[in-house]
Amino acid sequence: MAHQQLLKQESSVSQILSSHKKQLMQNIEQHTHLPLTRTINKQSNQESSISQIIRTYGKQFKQIRKQYTDGFEGRCVMGVIMSYYGWDGKCITNAERRLYAALVALRQAGISKELLIELNDSGATFDEIADYLDRNFGSANTDR
Repeated sequence: MAHQQLLKQESSVSQILSSHKKQLMQNIEQHTHLPLTRTINKQSNQESSISQIIRTYGKQFKQIRKQYTDGFEGRCVMGVIMSYYGWDGKCITNAERRLYAALVALRQAGISKELLIELNDSGATFDEIADYLDRNFGSANTDR
């Protein structure tokens, strides 16, 4: 019973994420040139792998340790993934849904949150974490 409820929630989270992604694409289209938008649209038809999220979105933040955010421009690896799913790094009520979305994506890729946190807090850079995931979770990391 609880498992079925969790699957229903996961489905609705997926729908929410899809809707959020469409809205983001519309916002991007308003502020970019048409050729760039076409490229982005082609790329967005495929979901980003966890390593791609870390590698790409990690560049927007200063990497920190021991906490998801510093409330400004600092994020740990989990904070980066949560930000990919729409977290602003400040709002606590928003963080719970974004963490859930990140955990669903990690589970689908076969990657544990604890592993990412351990890699981050032991000093690995975002690129090193992404490289580790590519080496050790190759197909699971991309078949999302």
